Amino acid sequence: MSRPAAAAIEHSRKAHGRRRLVFRPRSITGLLLTSFGLVALPLIVAIVFGVLYVDRLTDQSERLVLQGVEVTRYSKRLSTLLVGMERSARQYGVLQSDELITRFERQSRDFDAMLDALGALELDTLSGWNLDTLRAQARELAERLRTRPAQVQSLIEEISAMQRETDLITQQGNLFIDRELARLQATAADARFFLLLCVFALIPGALALTAFFVVVIARPLRQISGAVTRLGDGDFSQQIKVFAPTAELDALGARLDWMRRRLATLENEKQQFIRHMSHELKTPLASIREGAELLRDGTVGKLNDAQADVAEILQQNSLELAKLIDNLLDFAAWQQQHAKLEYERFDLNALFEAIVARQRLTIEGKELSVVTPGETMDVTADRDRMQLIVDNLLANAVKFAPPGSTVTLAAERMVSATTISVSDQGPGVPAHERDAIFDAFYQGTDSESHAKGALRGTGIGLSVVRECVHAHGGRIDVTDAPGGGARFHVEIPDRHAV
Repeated sequence: MSRPAAAAIEHSRKAHGRRRLVFRPRSITGLLLTSFGLVALPLIVAIVFGVLYVDRLTDQSERLVLQGVEVTRYSKRLSTLLVGMERSARQYGVLQSDELITRFERQSRDFDAMLDALGALELDTLSGWNLDTLRAQARELAERLRTRPAQVQSLIEEISAMQRETDLITQQGNLFIDRELARLQATAADARFFLLLCVFALIPGALALTAFFVVVIARPLRQISGAVTRLGDGDFSQQIKVFAPTAELDALGARLDWMRRRLATLENEKQQFIRHMSHELKTPLASIREGAELLRDGTVGKLNDAQADVAEILQQNSLELAKLIDNLLDFAAWQQQHAKLEYERFDLNALFEAIVARQRLTIEGKELSVVTPGETMDVTADRDRMQLIVDNLLANAVKFAPPGSTVTLAAERMVSATTISVSDQGPGVPAHERDAIFDAFYQGTDSESHAKGALRGTGIGLSVVRECVHAHGGRIDVTDAPGGGARFHVEIPDRHAV
């Protein structure tokens, strides 16, 4: 890279660096990774919270199932033990057997163990003092049955009271199950709400972030594409600015702007060279043409027929060469300034007649017949550009028309446009060259087109025609003429009418 380009790129980087207030990825790869990460972040958050909710639901469900089953089983076991203790006490009151006292004590110890297991569940609906009271009562009953067997009847009554307390424990266990079930339902409702929030908030947010990054990434690419298109079309006047989220694309924009300035410099040098060379060529050409006219008019002496023919050839070819130089100047001026069109209303047929009269010598030299509409047809356009269009198309047709043939100029008023066609009976334009002939400095490869020593052109006449037509917003194409040869068709819109 040249030193000016490097300096321009470095300047652009510093300028962008001064404007940059937040972190930007330095490369396109970093930008893509950042965009994918930010787009995926809401979805990752949703997944994480979803997993947490599922974990909470699992824990609560497990607690509800395990502890609910345990509290129910323990409550029933306590009731069964109390029934067994009551039965043992009643039997002891009848049989007075020490074995029944031993069984009662064993049942009391099992009752105590069930109370310990029930307390280990840590139910928030079950008060610890209730279990302690039942535990103390069961131990006291076992002690009283051993030491005071005569009080067995009151002992049986106290066991009935303990049965009511045990039923209360069962009710508290059911209350725990109901409360845990309510908590489980509330958590499920929260999870459902959160999932709906993810669907209606996080997912649209992710889509919005996706759209944002698509715009952020696509905008500099569109700017670069538009800049390249303008460079390809030869428009070097507009500065190339790429507003990119990455330094890599900034540098690319700076390189493109350096290329634009370089191409603009080269284009100016080319136009200046064309203008200088054209003016330099016109000075000696004017002397040649004046000398040929003096010889042809007999000013320096009467010429014989052969000398007169030579003078005629000199004069005609000097006029043709002057025309080519004028085309070069017109092309250079048009490419350099793209002057704004000045619309006016004028007679198109009168313009045809004036241009035919200007090229009369060449037409008569080839004994051509030129047909014009002959009817007045007003059109609104830039008169000078329309003159360039018709003049170049007629000169092209006369150049390639065989001697003694006919060249036809026609015009037609349509609904929204005016069409102009110029037809000849020459060799025509091959299909593969019909687009290329409108490019600057392009010359056809058909050798028949340059027969009979015709002066080879510069290849810019049709390019000037296309530029003028496009400036009017029209179009131009070439087809085969009905009787053979080429037919150039121009369409000029009427939307600029005054």
